[in-house]
Amino acid sequence: MSKLYNAISGVILAGGRSRRMGFTKLNLLVNGKRIIDITLEVLRSFFDEIFIVTDNRKHIEQIKGAKVVEDLVKGCGPMAGIYTGLKVISNDKAFFIACDMPFLHLGLINRLLDSAKDGSLDCVIPYSDRGIEPLHAVYSKSILAGLEEALSRGELAVRQLLHRYNCKYIKSRKEELPSFFNINTPEDLKEICR
Repeated sequence: MSKLYNAISGVILAGGRSRRMGFTKLNLLVNGKRIIDITLEVLRSFFDEIFIVTDNRKHIEQIKGAKVVEDLVKGCGPMAGIYTGLKVISNDKAFFIACDMPFLHLGLINRLLDSAKDGSLDCVIPYSDRGIEPLHAVYSKSILAGLEEALSRGELAVRQLLHRYNCKYIKSRKEELPSFFNINTPEDLKEICR
């Protein structure tokens, strides 16, 4: 069962150009429901403070229970979204999730957040046989300086930044693996809807 984490915020990364999809993913429907609404429903059971970070506010209307903010650094993908999220939250840490992951697992999120209570950790990131999942993770404001430095140099891969920080990697369980399925193409969307 999920529980409220008052000292951690929730951030949905809703930027990106969705080149492979051909249109913004924000209004994608799964079983008649927008993925962003599914995600918000899950995050509301964990967090008092929720932000949606987007590259362009025109792509999304204001949503009850979440604050919409625009990337502080333009054209730099998820790295800029994480940077912006950490800059705007009132807490020291936030759980970040990409906007195109419709099968969030409450147990996995709980495990990540429980680990994130350790004040010495900069990041808590799940992994599977595919590797780490940096867009389904908890980050602390302690990485802000590193993010800013990387962005200024045009280094946009979140994974390259992590080795500089005290990160805990949590092995995902079999039943949690669908959490990492994201929709990148129209074919992915058809597969999900089946």
